[in-house]
Amino acid sequence: MMIQFIFLLAQIPKKYLISLIISIIIIICNGCETFHQQLWSINKNKKETVTLLPKFLQLNDNLQEDTEEEEYDNEWVVEIVGGLEEAKDIARAVGYKFIAPVRGFNDVYIFSKENYRKKRKADDKSTLALCHHKQVLWVEQQRIHKRFKRDYITQTSVTTRNDTNYNNKIFFNDPFWSQQWNLKSSRTISGEPISMHVIKAWELGYTGKGVVVTILDDGMQHNHTDIIRNYDPHASYDLNDNDPDPMPKFNKMNRHGTRCAGEIVMTPNNSFCGVGIAYDAKIGGIRMLDGKITDRIEAEALNYNINYIDIFSASWGPMDDGKTVEGPGRLTQKAILKGIQQGRNGKGVIYVWASGNGGMQDDDCSCDGYMDSIYTLSVSSVTEGGTSPWYAERCAATLTSTFSNDHYDKQMIATTDIENKCTGTFAGTSASAPMAAAIVALGLDANPSLTWRDVQHITVWTSDPMPLLNVNNGWNKNARGLLVNSHFGFGLMDASAFVTVAKTWKNVPAQHACTTIFPTFSKREINDKSVTVIKFQTDGCMGQKNEINFLEHIQLVLDAYYPIRGHLSILIISPEGTKTQLLSVRRRDKSSAGFQHWPFMSVHTWGENPRGIWQLHIEDKSMANKAMTGAVNNITLIIYGTKEEPKHYKEIKHYRGKQLLNSNVSKY
Repeated sequence: MMIQFIFLLAQIPKKYLISLIISIIIIICNGCETFHQQLWSINKNKKETVTLLPKFLQLNDNLQEDTEEEEYDNEWVVEIVGGLEEAKDIARAVGYKFIAPVRGFNDVYIFSKENYRKKRKADDKSTLALCHHKQVLWVEQQRIHKRFKRDYITQTSVTTRNDTNYNNKIFFNDPFWSQQWNLKSSRTISGEPISMHVIKAWELGYTGKGVVVTILDDGMQHNHTDIIRNYDPHASYDLNDNDPDPMPKFNKMNRHGTRCAGEIVMTPNNSFCGVGIAYDAKIGGIRMLDGKITDRIEAEALNYNINYIDIFSASWGPMDDGKTVEGPGRLTQKAILKGIQQGRNGKGVIYVWASGNGGMQDDDCSCDGYMDSIYTLSVSSVTEGGTSPWYAERCAATLTSTFSNDHYDKQMIATTDIENKCTGTFAGTSASAPMAAAIVALGLDANPSLTWRDVQHITVWTSDPMPLLNVNNGWNKNARGLLVNSHFGFGLMDASAFVTVAKTWKNVPAQHACTTIFPTFSKREINDKSVTVIKFQTDGCMGQKNEINFLEHIQLVLDAYYPIRGHLSILIISPEGTKTQLLSVRRRDKSSAGFQHWPFMSVHTWGENPRGIWQLHIEDKSMANKAMTGAVNNITLIIYGTKEEPKHYKEIKHYRGKQLLNSNVSKY
């Protein structure tokens, strides 16, 4: 046995060997009992124990593609029992400097080390010193994350046109109003009318009154002529410099947040820039992307003043390079959950997220953990002609779409810019997320009682696929009768329909979660020659208090290994026959790390009954003609939904009386 153990150690890369030895010491010394899913996160909560060696050897490549490039900050986040003074005493006793409590969390604090020498590897020795203290429940040294804004411009010179051909029955004197094609009626490349019907929503009297939206970004120029009327300091903070003012640095790298904000609240009829979709909403900014970005920074941003702010808009995420698999850290996940459960006095804040710009890299937004969260409203883009833009990613987690640019006709988005300027060149899914946030603000103006799940249901029910149907492939009709597409979600957001439905909306029944686990799961081989089919059954927790009869989200949590991760294609088939592509081939992803407890999320079976046999199909679709073998080590299916039928399901979802089953629609 000892010889086998030594042989095993010899196979482990040197950069991991020291850490493994430390973990063995932890076990022997009966110190912290587990490592969290993140490598250097140590947790004493016995309820979260895992099998140490396999989890440790995986090293969670999902959080950082190239572990050699990781960088750790001189900051430890520590959960301590006993309160503020106890935390200060522990910091002194173990040789740390107490910095501050983590905003928005009870009993979680920030420590740093005196005379800390910057290094790329985690300081496990210092982490262990904290871990051994009996009052410490959990500790993690903060890793510096790479986060990227999702505005994508390929050309420095962009042409715009005077919008005389659009419906201008509402006129504004703002100079960029004529360029705001995205707020008016247009035509698809096949001649179909296409619109988000923003003007109709205004005519119904909804402009975002009483709603607070905060932009999570690189700051926001709040004294901008087109923003200052709506600026709300109570919805704003600078986490990079730790002060209340989110004013950005005035350079090209820090104009993103100001551009996002303008789409929502530009002041109408002030002869400056353009008109915001929710021009009577209040706007705040959290400056967080212009400096070191850590799990703690993201968590504080997403948890800021959650009983005051209604909507957070985020147009950033992990690298859209077609090879990264990464999501929110432990603290950020807790922050989002707290925002959902406690925000808006229990109704839940709305987290709107841009789906990503990695389309040209064959990226798939299912490899972005912010998209795979059931708590985010993920938004993709539609061009003026009704097509999917070249940069858009596809995944089953995308809920809806709004307008953005296309490099063919070069029509981009008009909005505010730093230095009190205007721009007509905002682009990418970065521009789509604030539009969605603004439309949600119109909906909350119509009905402030909407919960976060009500907002998602209304988005599903009112998003319009019809203008996109004849010019895009990939439309599926699920067993509930809903049209859905991996590029667009349930269609193009319709502001008029959103507010009309919201006005008389009845809250959906309580959400239930039902988990199907396989304690004796037999490892299944994956190879390049055949499809690996795994069948499993669920009764939707029938007869239990968490019974589900009407699906909302599903998550397929996968542990799998394959020599080249990007070769894998993953498909799931529901008991009612709906086929959902959970993962497409990513040609740039050469990682051998596979997936470690990765939650592939889908909304494509929304409204279906979950009971019956599910099928999971995993195959190598790369056509690389290389003999490869991997394995599925474990799967878990988590389904979310309701026992009772939501009231709006009693009505048939109508798609403007159009014939649905055309050449671009499949019915499974």
